[in-house]
Amino acid sequence: MTQFLDLVGTIFRRYSPAQRAVLATVFVILLSITISLVLWANRPEFVILYSDLDSRNASKIVADLQGGKIRYEIEDGGTTILVPKENASELRLKFIDAGYVGQIISGYDLFDDQKLGMTSFMQQLNMRRALEGELTKTINQFPGVMNSRIHLVIPEGKLFEKGEEGSASIVLSLLPGRFMSKSQVKGIAALVANSVEGLNSDAVVVVDTEGNLLSSGQGEEVVMGASGSQWDLRHNIERKLETKIERLLEGIVGPQNAMVEVSVEMNFEKIERTQELFDPENVVVVSEERHTESSINLDTTNNVNTSNENENVVTNYELNKTVEHFVANTGVVIRQTVAVLINGSYGDSEGADGKVVREYRPRSNQEITQIRALVQSAVGYSVDRGDIVEVQNIQFDKSMIEDDKAYFEAIAGHEMQAGLINKGLIVVGLLVAFFVVRGLLNSVSSEIQLPVLIGGSESVSEQGAFQGQPAAPGLPQGQVGNPLMSPPSAQEPVANYDSDDFMAKLSPEAQAKLKAKDKMTSEVVEYSKENPEDTAKLLRTWMAPMQGSR
Repeated sequence: MTQFLDLVGTIFRRYSPAQRAVLATVFVILLSITISLVLWANRPEFVILYSDLDSRNASKIVADLQGGKIRYEIEDGGTTILVPKENASELRLKFIDAGYVGQIISGYDLFDDQKLGMTSFMQQLNMRRALEGELTKTINQFPGVMNSRIHLVIPEGKLFEKGEEGSASIVLSLLPGRFMSKSQVKGIAALVANSVEGLNSDAVVVVDTEGNLLSSGQGEEVVMGASGSQWDLRHNIERKLETKIERLLEGIVGPQNAMVEVSVEMNFEKIERTQELFDPENVVVVSEERHTESSINLDTTNNVNTSNENENVVTNYELNKTVEHFVANTGVVIRQTVAVLINGSYGDSEGADGKVVREYRPRSNQEITQIRALVQSAVGYSVDRGDIVEVQNIQFDKSMIEDDKAYFEAIAGHEMQAGLINKGLIVVGLLVAFFVVRGLLNSVSSEIQLPVLIGGSESVSEQGAFQGQPAAPGLPQGQVGNPLMSPPSAQEPVANYDSDDFMAKLSPEAQAKLKAKDKMTSEVVEYSKENPEDTAKLLRTWMAPMQGSR
């Protein structure tokens, strides 16, 4: 480790102060990025433990998490708590069991621990609580219902007193963004009414947690004459007819090129009539009764006998009678009107300047007639009822749609350009960093020059070359260098001269320098033979800058 630090220090001292600052900055940035990536990769994934908590339960949960040394995060002003994913399921069960979250609803399990000596009042109260709890559990299972509360009013049955009807109130806490339809509200009211003895749906009131009245029973509809149901039936019929016509026209003029409005008049009167018709020409004998009386008078004096006979006939006649009981249907369509507005078509044409222009082309009369006939067939057109079907061709104003389309296209283009610019800046930054580091390495390599052997001594360049390179151990002072290499300018072809003649031609000073050179060379060779490892280290130190400059 010490040798590594010495090597790093040696390399670092070769650079100038400016270069050292740049290298230190790059090193700190790379180290920061590496540490950030490691921390981000090792960061646990947080999931929602509970949301929409009140402050009391949230504080209890946070205290338990702190006591258990479990990491957590708080969002939405303290109403939402997040924990690591691997601990979420266990913590949910733990806090539900502790009673921090939700409400433990008691039902018929109240009677599991009956106590002796309970009064009738306590039994009735527990029975009502059990009913409310069981109904609450059932309603909480409905989709969209987060929680509910039920209050029952059950009258006491008294002897010799006419039974009173009970009532119920239901408070629904719905999930965010959810709502209950009228049929669902009526279903909840019917469920409660049929679960409690002596309770009618009219006496069940349903509200939400914001105080909005969802249902007040059927009594209101009876007072209003069921006008709400009549309006719903009429609206549903109109909407179905509009959907049928729009689906038919989309295949002809294309989507969003037709607008349809249907108005339906309906008869909601309920008529009951009973009629009796008599036919005087058809007489029927219903019954006939005859009474005959006979009498004989005897006159012995005159010897005369007289007899009388009397007949009484009673005949009852009945006329032919027809009894009719007529009940008229309610909710009958008595008249309907349909208004259809269709857009024309668009085509490309060549303008005055030779450019292609998109122009509007209205529908022909034949197309209008065909569309009107199709619409009449679709809605069940009847002349006797006075139905009206009107089809008009008018150009739609789609300027706002085109402006919105251009706006969103411009936003998409800006986002794409911003993404490209960001990526380009990242690439440019990487390239600049690469070339800066490469230039620093090249500049350092060019500044380190190899020492050249001149005459009988070594001279190091006055520019500070060979800075920081240690001399090989064992070499004499002032004999640091590379005697095995000579500068390229000194490598010239040498003629074959006789050494003695050559020495004789030299001056005494040159001969002394040459002898000193030979002596130094022999000393270096002897040292290399005696210390091969140190020599190899010295050569590698000299050759490292040359390899980096390549």
